[in-house]
Amino acid sequence: MKYNQSIILLLLLISSNAFPQQKIFEEIKSSKPIAISDIKTTHLIFNDKIKYLDIGSRYFVTDTIENIIKVKHIGGDFTEKDEEKKTNITIITRKGDYYSIPLFFERNIANTTYKLDPLSNKNNISMSQNQKKAAEYEMICHLSRKAADNYNIKGNRDLLFTKVSGIFYKENYIAIRIEVKNFSTIDLNIDHFLFRFIKNKRYAQDAVYQERVLRPVMVCNETDKVKGVGGIEVFSFIFEKFTPNDNEKLQVDIIEKNGGRSTTITIPRKKLLTPKLIN
Repeated sequence: MKYNQSIILLLLLISSNAFPQQKIFEEIKSSKPIAISDIKTTHLIFNDKIKYLDIGSRYFVTDTIENIIKVKHIGGDFTEKDEEKKTNITIITRKGDYYSIPLFFERNIANTTYKLDPLSNKNNISMSQNQKKAAEYEMICHLSRKAADNYNIKGNRDLLFTKVSGIFYKENYIAIRIEVKNFSTIDLNIDHFLFRFIKNKRYAQDAVYQERVLRPVMVCNETDKVKGVGGIEVFSFIFEKFTPNDNEKLQVDIIEKNGGRSTTITIPRKKLLTPKLIN
């Protein structure tokens, strides 16, 4: 038995010298897309502990351990549509390194472990500024989606139910969270959301008043479809800090693409001035 063990050990030593060792992970820049499987778990390794994590699609699931993120696709029937096969993951480490990584579904993958290089570049100030801004937007998106409801401002249209479920404030930004639920058997394709300040009724005769359109800096949902028979989608809209005038309220128009199921939600001035602080 000892003789056999010696022979096996000798063969292992020879083979390790004769052939180069394969890397246990692939070093990759965070701008390069990574394939994610539903039958294998992919590990992303970072230089520091994870402070913030957000993934853009519910068809990809994650788990975090110290400086490692595990990613897997749900699989099954969720591999047919583009929105089910592609997404991005955003990470900020404790030291402030920022990552935005494209992900896509692929069942049979060769590499399952990656070491990530940060996007941060000390010699490129403008890029760092843009990354910082993007990281702020992503952070507010994440916080506004997770925060508990603090408002219930409804707008109904036939079998389409909409409501503002939250208005949040963090530093220089305001987030408005809107839920859209479709009870019809026909899918709802949203053309756009329009946010505009309108006058209160008592100022309606003021002919010189001009409506102001409010444009979000980021929309925290990539889909434009709400499936029929109880399908629900939640959208968070991030705006630079604003306040309405004394005679104004905010009207949100939700416009259906090639359809007539458009609806409106009106947010009173007082509610816009008392958003929930999120940290």
